[in-house]
Amino acid sequence: MVNIVTSEANGKGKRLIQHQVETQVLTLSYIQMNEYQFSIPSYQRPYIWPDEAVLKLFKDINDARVAKEPNYFIGTVLTSLEQDEDGNGIYELIDGQQRTTTLMLIALAFKMAKVDSAIADIAAFNKQPRLQFKIRDQVQHLLGSLAGLDDYVFPGLEAIDENPYLNRIYAALQVLEQQVNALENQDRVLLGDYIFKNVQWVNNIVPPQMDLNRLFATMNTAGIQLEQSDILKSKLLKQISTDKPLFDAMWLACEHMENYFERNVRKVFPNAPWNDIEPEHLASFNETLFVKSYGGNTHKQGLTIMQLAEQLEAAAESDNKNSEDNKLDNEQDAGSYDLETETVYCRPIISFPLLLIHAYRIYLANRAVEFDDTDDVVPRVHADKLLETFEPLTKASEEEVKDFIKTLWRVRYQFDRWVVKWVERDDSDDEQLRLTYLTKSESGGKRYINRTQKELNKLVMLQSVRNFTGERSAQYWLTPFIAGLIRENTTEDAQAIALLEKIDNDLSLAADSETQKTASFKQAKQQQPVIDSWQKIVDYFAEPRGTSFEHYWFQKLEYILWKKETNRHLKQFSNYRITAKNSVEHVYPQREEYQNIIERDFLDAFGNLVLLSPGENSSYSNQAVKKKLVDFEAKPQYESLKLKAMFKILKEQGDWQKTQIQLHQKEMLNALAAHYGLTK
Repeated sequence: MVNIVTSEANGKGKRLIQHQVETQVLTLSYIQMNEYQFSIPSYQRPYIWPDEAVLKLFKDINDARVAKEPNYFIGTVLTSLEQDEDGNGIYELIDGQQRTTTLMLIALAFKMAKVDSAIADIAAFNKQPRLQFKIRDQVQHLLGSLAGLDDYVFPGLEAIDENPYLNRIYAALQVLEQQVNALENQDRVLLGDYIFKNVQWVNNIVPPQMDLNRLFATMNTAGIQLEQSDILKSKLLKQISTDKPLFDAMWLACEHMENYFERNVRKVFPNAPWNDIEPEHLASFNETLFVKSYGGNTHKQGLTIMQLAEQLEAAAESDNKNSEDNKLDNEQDAGSYDLETETVYCRPIISFPLLLIHAYRIYLANRAVEFDDTDDVVPRVHADKLLETFEPLTKASEEEVKDFIKTLWRVRYQFDRWVVKWVERDDSDDEQLRLTYLTKSESGGKRYINRTQKELNKLVMLQSVRNFTGERSAQYWLTPFIAGLIRENTTEDAQAIALLEKIDNDLSLAADSETQKTASFKQAKQQQPVIDSWQKIVDYFAEPRGTSFEHYWFQKLEYILWKKETNRHLKQFSNYRITAKNSVEHVYPQREEYQNIIERDFLDAFGNLVLLSPGENSSYSNQAVKKKLVDFEAKPQYESLKLKAMFKILKEQGDWQKTQIQLHQKEMLNALAAHYGLTK
């Protein structure tokens, strides 16, 4: 039981009321055994999780299963035990409806894929959907019909498309069903059983008499919660006895990922000779520039946990807020730095905890090259595994910890220089993955380092492929890429793209004996991972795998076709980007509107498939191929360059049948072979 205290006004002022909140750990197995049912109250917003979030959760859980982790924790929910019309207990979801809905959609995906696992039956209870949506009848009918309940009717695709409460749920279901179908039969059952028994969450049950408005106010003002990275920082700084405030400052300059590195450094070290500092001076920590100007006592004690929390709170406030108590520079407020140029907003593709893990792997890879006795991190690469990953370093020597923080500084510099970020301009809400370059400007006798967006280039497009495919919670390619950038002191785009293409090619061909984790660490150590023969890749594409083809190969072809495109002046091409896509579309439809049929081996062939977003997929639906061509050409930008290549054949030959599918597949394999420098 957990006690929550709220205040309530009475005639004599306020009195404190103590409520007991029952807390329990749930699994799908537990809620089935104990006959739990949940409801979404009418005041809750519609389901809004994007495909990327749904896909990430699904893949993270599967990664945990493959890694044989005993459980996977998805967070907490807040519920109130109510009674339905028949007097049965039902848990009303006050907080946590998005992840609970996603979990039920995952269960439905297993049901739709006809997987022989207990999870397939969890979405229904007592002839109703286990997850009830109050006053949302169409949502009820959608979930009930897909759960196989007799009294519920599928709303129809047109109704789904027009109803915001339906279309996001149905799009997520399509993505999840494809993910389940893409697994081998045995893995489907194993994953279904793992989710049913091993995925856990905490259910906090508040008493019916609790004032929810006051509860939310208490939750929102309870103070700052330290993240894993804050705890790790405290543990590492304990290992440092000299220059602790300086290494504390270096860490702080690296951790604020929502801004560019040079801005962070200028805020943390405002007294450095910034008029003389060039961008390349930040590539590694320069003691002649920063230590001399730092002004702190090098033997001063580091920050306490309380001071750390206060520092985080201050960092979350406006950049213009003065901070007289700033512990990192005793001479100037941290908010005085201001760029007098157009603001460039950025959002990183990974979190700071994950950047820390990549920096640690690079640190270990460098030690392995030097000492030949250092292994990779033990846990799987995941932000939630931060403290477990860093446990050896928290017991290491002072010099090792200092060396790691210096490595972190170098990693952060290269990350901002060469790794894409989500960027938007002041005059647009449209976020795109872009790179920027550094320039210098002068204002009021002071020189500033500025950021300007680069034109769309190969480095952006290939990183987009990597960002949207594979184990996205790990982004394994970042370890060898940033390690190589540091090692080669990369200064030109051509050098960076050559490095990344080599890394990407080898990771994509890594043999079954090489996980992406082991292969990427080998690359960081300048070793060659074991790769498959090209014939094995050819054999892979020869099989009619349908929606089971790895999404990576579709996106990789987008990059290759983008590089080869000659009609770059066309508006549809200039607007084209490689974006997140999670739905494999049959160009010759599985259920063609005129009931025409093609053999399954050609229907499910790679040459008949294209990767689209669920929205793009549903817009084509089961139309005949020539109708899809008309729709494709009417759109303001190409959705897929592979689809463009398919329709080029259709226009040239006037049909899309076995011959055309085989021709397109051959063209795509030739394009891949040429890119890899392999025999066709």
